[in-house]
Amino acid sequence: MARKGSKINRSRRKLATKPRKQTDSGSQRSKFHLAEAQRLTRTGHWVLTASSQRSVWSPELFRIFDFDPAAQKPSLLALLSRVHPDDRPDVEKKVNCVLLGGQGLEHDYRLMLSDGSIKHIHTVLHPLTSSSGETTEIIATAADITDRVRSETELKRSETYLAEAQKISHTGCWARNPTTGALFWSQEEWRIFGLDPGTTKLSYEKFLQMVHPEDRASLEETSTRAVREKRSYDIPFRIVLPDGSIKHIHSVGKPFFEESGGVTEYIGVSMDVTERKRDEAALQLAQAELARVARLTTIGELAASIAYEINQPLSAISTNCLAALRWLGHEVPNLAEAKQALERTSKEAQRASDVVGRIRALLKHDKPRYTPIEINDVIKEVVTMTQSALEARGVSVRIDLPPALPRALGDRVQLQQVLLNLIMNGADAMSLVASGRRILGLSSRIESSDNILVSIEDSGTGLEEGLSDRIFDPLFTTKPNGMGMGLAICKSIVEGHGGRIWALPGSPNGTVFQFTVPTLDGRA
Repeated sequence: MARKGSKINRSRRKLATKPRKQTDSGSQRSKFHLAEAQRLTRTGHWVLTASSQRSVWSPELFRIFDFDPAAQKPSLLALLSRVHPDDRPDVEKKVNCVLLGGQGLEHDYRLMLSDGSIKHIHTVLHPLTSSSGETTEIIATAADITDRVRSETELKRSETYLAEAQKISHTGCWARNPTTGALFWSQEEWRIFGLDPGTTKLSYEKFLQMVHPEDRASLEETSTRAVREKRSYDIPFRIVLPDGSIKHIHSVGKPFFEESGGVTEYIGVSMDVTERKRDEAALQLAQAELARVARLTTIGELAASIAYEINQPLSAISTNCLAALRWLGHEVPNLAEAKQALERTSKEAQRASDVVGRIRALLKHDKPRYTPIEINDVIKEVVTMTQSALEARGVSVRIDLPPALPRALGDRVQLQQVLLNLIMNGADAMSLVASGRRILGLSSRIESSDNILVSIEDSGTGLEEGLSDRIFDPLFTTKPNGMGMGLAICKSIVEGHGGRIWALPGSPNGTVFQFTVPTLDGRA
């Protein structure tokens, strides 16, 4: 037998101790790696012995639960003390369930730290059991998922805000694969199209079927050209809902590209502009009615002038008829003179008829009719209609209308109303000016190949500085008894024709109102 202090025993001791040192070193490295992994993943772990209720915590668990390792003794009660009061009963119930032989489980809960801040925790509980099936220990992990929960909450909030914004603005989102035709619609897009996502198989063909037959061809052409040219598109169209009602849609799409340059998909929005279209139609009707009222008001102011204009041909008709009767009443009827008198009667009757026709046209409540017109003829008609009223106010008219102007495309009655309003405004502006200086100038000329420029210039006192832009605003007036709608209506009519209207200071005084009317070729 070898002696206790022999070389053999010493060798055995060396052999026994050497592997132990290697094992301890490997264990230290494993513990370090595990601690780093827990720190990086924000995951701590703890062990609870069922019989003694003794608990062991990892360093990361101390940090997650905001405990000082030097001051806090690990225990289940300490952990539960950090659990949010609203979640604590449920957490206690789940831990007890596992301790009493239940299966492992996962659950989420909140912590309320000493500073009042909140953390969100995801815990996994795993029981270790004896041969008899009793739980001896619980091994658990606690992962800090606060950032994830916060991100998910923010994402959900953003999605909620986006959904509400879409609902309020009647705007849906969509995405389309131009190669496969696959479509994605947001909830609001489904609502706009009146379809149920639970029962409808969505496809590009289904979408096209809902497009109004009159708009389908132009929509497909615009969309196909945009895809071919790899550019965005902006398309207004109508859809027919399953109940037969019609909606007006304004859709905007933008392409997204893959690295090779091909279009992967189009993403866009569809705006339900049906209400806006209805409002625009109602506004147009209201503007038309307001314009008609304004015409009635102006014609009422011109009543004396209109009466004079009608009386002139009527008086001439009476005179010519009496002359014809005298020529026919001679012993030898003078048929030639009688014929001339009757021809003059016919011309004056036509003149009276034209006057009445112009007045009736101004009084009518019709939709605008855009037809080719000679703008100089329209100007002359209004000057004739207002001649007596201008003469009664001591206003003389200077006209400069060059011949051979190109024809304009417009509504004759509406343009007459614009001229009528501007002419009478000019006459009113000169009411305080000495009679010898009351001159109203009317002229027309070609502004460009696409527009005719009409000018109405008075020799009044002019506009105050800063009012040139405001006078076209509704309800703004410089007249004591004015309604403030005349110039606003003029602006609406001119812009409806595709032109523009403005005011400039005259020279040396007064005001110049100018407006443009597109030529027939310019509107083509």
